[in-house]
Amino acid sequence: MEGRFRLRTPEITPVEGGFLLRDPYGVYEKPLALTEGGLLLLSLMEGRTLEEVREEVFKTHGVIVPLKELEDLAKALEEAGLLLTPQVEARLKEEEQKLKRERPMRLAGLSYPQGEREARAFLDAFRASFFGEAPPAQVLLLPHLEPSRVPEAYGAALAALEKTPPPERVYVVGVAHRPLMEGAAALPVPFHTPFGPAEPDLPALQALDALLPFELFNTPLAFREEHSLELPLFFLKGTYPKARFIPLLVGRRTSALGEALRVVLAEHPGLLALAVDLSHVGPRFGDPPFSRPLAEEARRRDVGFLERLAQGEPQAALAHLGANPTRVDATEVVASLSPLLQGKKGEVLAYRLDLEAPTLSAVGAGTLAFP
Repeated sequence: MEGRFRLRTPEITPVEGGFLLRDPYGVYEKPLALTEGGLLLLSLMEGRTLEEVREEVFKTHGVIVPLKELEDLAKALEEAGLLLTPQVEARLKEEEQKLKRERPMRLAGLSYPQGEREARAFLDAFRASFFGEAPPAQVLLLPHLEPSRVPEAYGAALAALEKTPPPERVYVVGVAHRPLMEGAAALPVPFHTPFGPAEPDLPALQALDALLPFELFNTPLAFREEHSLELPLFFLKGTYPKARFIPLLVGRRTSALGEALRVVLAEHPGLLALAVDLSHVGPRFGDPPFSRPLAEEARRRDVGFLERLAQGEPQAALAHLGANPTRVDATEVVASLSPLLQGKKGEVLAYRLDLEAPTLSAVGAGTLAFP
């Protein structure tokens, strides 16, 4: 293989005996398994030729790497979509262009039904799973966890939504599980649902983009498989069929987003929905198996976080988490939207720490409505 290597940043998962590397956006589905030695070679490849990599390994470690070994590694990286060859770049560009037209359903038939009649029955069943009272909401915090794991949390969200007069637009702010080029991003296209496409509110999106110090429409591929928008949009579109949507992802805290949204909401009012989960604990996330002490710690942090948010104190809620040892994934969204949450009193409607039995891990989810 000629020329200097140009690599994409992979998603790396430690496994027994080595590491699994994946395309972070899921365009290339086949993972690549590497040993620790293979990962070392990978770390030396960016910007170098095959011969330069061999020279660097010899200079640093005194080992001569066979040329074929590096050629085979480069071929495997290309097949996994992690080496930027012309063919890989063309495929990524093609996928990005598709996403600039529409965002298809990725979880239909898996997390929710694909047909409208079945989806409506699914929605009604989730609403029936919550027996409490709920206030109307100007701001709603709801999960993006797999719905079947926390039905009462989604049911509580639906109870609040049915009390809320149908808004003209809904701002849905999810957690980015894929890399973003900037702190936040939007995709101004229809998101397909069983209830029809969730159409974007282009004037609101353009107004938001104009106020931010970065390009808002910066990483279309990050939306390709993002469940933190697809799952809440299913429930929101099913409840408000005529609303338009502003789908946003937050990857890292950016106060500019909250300040800009405050201005845009004044000109383009609507419901603000924060699609976030809470603690992530257990072996899947680097902890020992789920246990009572771990559960108590996760619950203490989650409930304290929600209660402080409900008191209109987002900074106190974040401070309560400290270094965030239980990995509450709501932190970047809440920190970014702090200007909109400060002083706003709400009500915690539901909370559950759900056990994933096969992995002895658990994830927390809750629902919080701000009237």
